[in-house]
Amino acid sequence: MREYNLYLFDFDNTLYDTSAGIHRILEEVLPVIGVDYRREEFTRYLGMSMDDIFDTYSKRPDAYDEYRSRFYDAVATNSYRESEPFPETLRVLRALKDRGKRIGIVSGKMRYKIVDLLEDQGLGDIPETIVGWDDTDAHKPDPEPVALAFSRFDVPRDRTLFVGDSYNDAGAANAFGVDCAIVKRPDGFMAEDLPCRYEIPSLEDLLVWDERSQHPLG
Repeated sequence: MREYNLYLFDFDNTLYDTSAGIHRILEEVLPVIGVDYRREEFTRYLGMSMDDIFDTYSKRPDAYDEYRSRFYDAVATNSYRESEPFPETLRVLRALKDRGKRIGIVSGKMRYKIVDLLEDQGLGDIPETIVGWDDTDAHKPDPEPVALAFSRFDVPRDRTLFVGDSYNDAGAANAFGVDCAIVKRPDGFMAEDLPCRYEIPSLEDLLVWDERSQHPLG
């Protein structure tokens, strides 16, 4: 395990549990395109953009305008403030910060929502940069969001770790050329299916790895 100086985190389902709101949005929107949403299929849609979902699953190609309108209405009426950090998120982020690690967030969520949620938990000072949906034209798995966040630091790529939970996170990290760790959340993807350097059951593993890199055996 090498030492990392910069940690770039995905937000939804990596740092915060946002599943309740996403379930409701999918339940409201997918019937418009002829899809009967079942909650056990949640991971199929996790990490996908509005257009990704339409292009992949729509059974009504002529329904895009209605779908788009319903999607934005659903996002507006389902409060993102219902999201909560995972139990270990606060401790891990604080510990990494205290150890002098650089931290950024790269997410498909609108940046102002991430800022609000972090400030609600007293974590507004943790990330040095936040790249949200509204900050780039292309989105994960395209590397552009990761590249933008990375450009704001003076850390080499081989000392940078992207931490996420989805295929889009893995794809973006690999396309940009930085190591990736996938955290296995209850509603997330199986890490063994993703082309990442590491798989972890919890963010806590980042602290263990960091300690070992500082004090290697032998």
